Amino acid sequence: MIMKSTTLLAAGTLLLMGTACSQRTGWSIDGTVGGVDKDTKLAIEANNAGHWYVLDSVATDNNGKFSYMAPEPAHFPEILRITLPGKGSVYFPVDSVDAVTLTADAASYGKKQTLGGTALAATIGAIDSLVSASTDVDVLRRQLVDYITSDTTAIVSYYIIGKSVGSEPLYNPNEALGNRVYGAAAQVFANRRPDDPRGAALRQAFFNGRIALGKATPTEQVIELPEAGLIDILRYDDKGQSHSLADIAKQNNVVLLSFTNYALEVSPAYNAILYNVYQKNSGKGLEIYQLAFDGNEVTWKEAARNLPWTTVWNAPTDGSSVVVQYNVGVLPLTYIIKNGELVERVADPEKLAAAVNKYL
Repeated sequence: MIMKSTTLLAAGTLLLMGTACSQRTGWSIDGTVGGVDKDTKLAIEANNAGHWYVLDSVATDNNGKFSYMAPEPAHFPEILRITLPGKGSVYFPVDSVDAVTLTADAASYGKKQTLGGTALAATIGAIDSLVSASTDVDVLRRQLVDYITSDTTAIVSYYIIGKSVGSEPLYNPNEALGNRVYGAAAQVFANRRPDDPRGAALRQAFFNGRIALGKATPTEQVIELPEAGLIDILRYDDKGQSHSLADIAKQNNVVLLSFTNYALEVSPAYNAILYNVYQKNSGKGLEIYQLAFDGNEVTWKEAARNLPWTTVWNAPTDGSSVVVQYNVGVLPLTYIIKNGELVERVADPEKLAAAVNKYL
């Protein structure tokens, strides 16, 4: 899974705090950007199912200095980014109440900068410096493997997996080298953060790649359900009415929990499969609760209002908690809920109809 599509981030509204603040409430990023005017706005951004969105902004003073603090700690290691409009973005890690520092210049912003404050921030900064300076992609791939094999955090491996050069990911799980790297990263998660759903997503991509390479069969894949079972989701439909997944699960024999994005190329075909399943089984107590991760509310509403089942929107401001809780590595993805319990995860839409028939 590459960073721009699968990277998963902690949500929440960030507030600018004074540097004299005596009590740390959350993580922070402070620093200097040379060559910018006073009151230049830097955007603090998070990622939601592949879509970067602005949490808030912070202004520089007349020396290019800025200071930002989150209102509460990061609950697990995540990668955010701080963007200088028109110049680029610097990616930085946060965990708990980390205090990250950044020194950069507007002329080379996003290409040459120094991250510090924590060992993890320094490592992420070193990786990005290596990527920016590289002139040989094959050499770069081999160099970054060393970071993965020595990783004790898991988030470093996850970040490297998501790196791209131009529009191409550095590692493709459907290619020999990329598949081995995905496997190594998945093993880091298994050793260091066995309960982190991002590890499950990496394992899934690794197994899918082995199948594409002819080194495994679909029966060898390990598909895991979230250990916490059914977690309620409360979101709003195109008319502004809220819908609770838990309530719908109580009212129906079988519920399909569908994670999707209507802007995806596969979305029309996926919804056509859902429609056929729904038409055949809605009279038997089947309902669909479809959560869309579209970045544009207007286009989401246009698609949602034409569908016969419950359609709700995970707005960028809703964050990525649902993605993490339900181990969503790729879109679209469907869970089958029977009598209020998660019973099966279906990643291949072509197998959905047969899977549903087992529970009706």
